[in-house]
Amino acid sequence: MGNSWMDPDLAPEVTELTEQYMARKIGRRQFMKRMGVAGVGVAAAASILAACGDDEPETVATTAATTATTAATSSDDGAATTQAAAEPAETTATTEAAMMGPVSGGTLREGYNRDVSKHDPATTNWYDPAFFAIYEAILSNDPSGATVPQFASGYSASDDGLEYRFTIPEGKLSHSGGTINAEMVAEFYRSIQTYSFIAGLAAPVDTYEADGNEVVMKMKNPWVGALGPHKTGYWRIVNINTWKEHSITADGELNAASTYGTELADGTGPFTHEEWVPGSHVLVRRWDDYPGSETPFFDNKGPAYLDAIRWTVITEAGQRATQLENGDIDTLINPAHQDIGRLESNSDLTVIRHPEWSGYHLAMNRDYPEYFGDRLTRQGLSHALDREGMVQAILFGNGAATYGPFPTTDRNYESAVEQYNQFDLDLANQKLDRAGWTMGSGGIRERDGVRFEFRYLVEDETVQKSVAEAVQAQFANVGVRANLDVVDRALAFEQQSGPGRDSVEMSLFFWLWPIPLDVLILFGGSQFIPVPNFSHAVEPRVDDAIASWQTSATEAQAQAAASQFQLAWAEELPYIPLMNQNATFVHNNKVHGWQPFVWNLYPYYNDTWIEA
Repeated sequence: MGNSWMDPDLAPEVTELTEQYMARKIGRRQFMKRMGVAGVGVAAAASILAACGDDEPETVATTAATTATTAATSSDDGAATTQAAAEPAETTATTEAAMMGPVSGGTLREGYNRDVSKHDPATTNWYDPAFFAIYEAILSNDPSGATVPQFASGYSASDDGLEYRFTIPEGKLSHSGGTINAEMVAEFYRSIQTYSFIAGLAAPVDTYEADGNEVVMKMKNPWVGALGPHKTGYWRIVNINTWKEHSITADGELNAASTYGTELADGTGPFTHEEWVPGSHVLVRRWDDYPGSETPFFDNKGPAYLDAIRWTVITEAGQRATQLENGDIDTLINPAHQDIGRLESNSDLTVIRHPEWSGYHLAMNRDYPEYFGDRLTRQGLSHALDREGMVQAILFGNGAATYGPFPTTDRNYESAVEQYNQFDLDLANQKLDRAGWTMGSGGIRERDGVRFEFRYLVEDETVQKSVAEAVQAQFANVGVRANLDVVDRALAFEQQSGPGRDSVEMSLFFWLWPIPLDVLILFGGSQFIPVPNFSHAVEPRVDDAIASWQTSATEAQAQAAASQFQLAWAEELPYIPLMNQNATFVHNNKVHGWQPFVWNLYPYYNDTWIEA
């Protein structure tokens, strides 16, 4: 379960191909092609090449006007680039600079498809790629998906699964110069348990203690998923003393006026927080005193090559490709889907697409029982939606319909969910009729004197707005009026997070996470009302599946719990699942001089780290 991006059936073939490459029996291009045939994504294959320590001359193009002249190596989920990771495109030219290897200096400029969240692991609603520059996690994953050290130098687990130990080596520092020892890490983890809404991700953890130079994680019960949450952005290691100074009041409460994560951050990663401007950009700079990485497969374990990284917020999808083509940015995540074909035909660009562990779903606030309190109504709404049509019309085929909570790419996907939620207008109308909704004036259904009309919230981002508008139009076909309200990201979280009827009636939410079940339990578990269970749903079948997952001591138990969860979700519909999209990354070959420039495969794929 912990390495949900990698199908275990692929492991033998991946191992064989890697051994052939290391023995120089096949070249980089053959390696990448064969990995693709084996079902391994470009990003993962490129990361494996980086880990192999490729020493072949690189043949790439560079320009005098480069803003980023170096490469960054990627780890498991890829919040970084891959260094000399794959055979360059045929159209590029060999350069002396490229053959010399990485060159220090330059600012990487990336176009980012969402607004930015504050850089505080404990209190942020969402985390962005800058987290992986500013902070390290205690552990990460290697390119094969295996758990490896990152901030820690090693770890161990007891035979009974009730205790994990993480060794914190001497000399670990934060950006302020403060020493980070095992007790400070344990105290920060305890703070996550106390203050963070996300703490439920690791509910089976009892407590964290320090024993000399070891952080000791004590479990309530054995759990196969124990390490997963600790690799994510929410458990990134901060200087707890700085964090408490700015974030905790004298009464031990969170300081609502704290500027930690906005004006300052005291992290442990190779870059320092410099600028955070919502709606505009984030800037981080190289930390010259970075004490070095414990990650075993990185070539560069010292300070970063890049001077800085700047993420520019571009919520209007149509502007992303334009800014890249005009030279305003060097690389980007998720251009408009209709632009991908044009970008792929441009020999100056490298485009990488692969499945993403994500999903669009509709939250329905159960504290409006007149609308969403009964299952028949929720099922009627779900059957009104042509998911396949939306994938083609909005994503241009760059994604897949989802009939349950998981993306179809996950190794624990339960295909039996596809018996539910299929597009069927006749069935949608029948279920709404049976639920007591009759057609009223203006083509809007009514029940017990209540019109089926409500506020429908969506974040101000191009694809999300398109999905929301498509849903709105299809609801109208069955006599339901969803009044669309487009707001910025921060306001969207605020207006979804209130108790009871203080939260909006319906909202569209886009989630992104490497282990779907970990994050979806927060959306669907009754103990997480009102945040992030924005539906305020209480579904005993879903709660039972969550309990099964969080007490899974074996992989077989975990798989059974995952199937139980998906089937309960698909039938009871705490949320209505819609679709997930493929991740698309584009970079300018001439600017960066390395192939492929896989920047920001993002924390959500298995947790990544930047060695820029």
